Amino acid sequence: MAERDIQKQEEPTEAPRKKDLWDILQALGPALIAAAVAVIGSVYSYQQAQMTKASEMREVYTKIMTERENSDNNIRASMFQMLFNAMFDKDINSADTPDNVNQIKKRVMFLDVLSRNFDTVDIKPLFEDLDGELTRKMYNDRSYSDGAQEDYFALRSELRRIGRNLAVKQLNALASLPGTMVKTIVLIEDKDKNIMVMQDETTANGNGDTLPVEIKAQNLDDGKVEIAIDYQKAKASDKGFKAPSFIITFYDMPYIDNSVLDKDMRVGVVLTKYATTREIDLFRDRIDRRLLKDYEDLKAGGIAKYAELRLIKFPAKYTGHRDRPYLQEILQNLVENEKSVR
Repeated sequence: MAERDIQKQEEPTEAPRKKDLWDILQALGPALIAAAVAVIGSVYSYQQAQMTKASEMREVYTKIMTERENSDNNIRASMFQMLFNAMFDKDINSADTPDNVNQIKKRVMFLDVLSRNFDTVDIKPLFEDLDGELTRKMYNDRSYSDGAQEDYFALRSELRRIGRNLAVKQLNALASLPGTMVKTIVLIEDKDKNIMVMQDETTANGNGDTLPVEIKAQNLDDGKVEIAIDYQKAKASDKGFKAPSFIITFYDMPYIDNSVLDKDMRVGVVLTKYATTREIDLFRDRIDRRLLKDYEDLKAGGIAKYAELRLIKFPAKYTGHRDRPYLQEILQNLVENEKSVR
């Protein structure tokens, strides 16, 4: 017995087993799961808070901008009605004094205010009616004195300046957008009534593309240019195609006065300059000094009439858009921010 006890005492004891990675993971598993759940819950809560915040901001912006648009529209409607009523007031359009220069000045002023505040409203008939009235008076030697005729010429020049500025403003706004092309055309009529068309082969904002449109002049008549727009693609596919004709004045606005040529392609034509050598003989003292040299050069070159046109091609999706995309841009930014949060 004593020997057995001694042998048992002499037998070596087993060393404790070293814990491996799996044992450590088993021990820490509950803590890791709890931590992961806490992190995921925090991230989810943060995302939900950001989405809720973005939704609330979108609702606030929508409400504010809607109220702003409604308020602005109400003010513009009231202003438009007030200006219209004032323009057609009996004191301004009195039948007793239709030739009063001061009254005509007020009509020009009202049209200027209308064009500045309502540039997407078609008020072309008002401009052309007054332009025609002034043209008849400034060339009427029997009814009006030289001084009165010069006053009417100066008023017509101011009226045309207003129309031209508005048309060029709209053209420049469209030209700044992708997919647009602008081309300059010069029309010259000599003393024998022969019309020459010079088209600029380069285009602005056109990325080197050519504009498949050709302008054919038919008549130049004191601020009225009759042209035909020849669309080369339609002409090639349809042998019976006839180019449409238009009469362009200083009051043609590309936002409104444009034509669809192919699918979503629209074209507009703007008259930016018109001069006749007849004017330098009759109204030299009332011609803008900055333009007088141009008139003299035209006369010296045997040119009777001169006109400059700008042709713009732009996608149809841009036409009719109000110049207030602010709300749309805000909502688009909010949507993009919301996507980035997700």
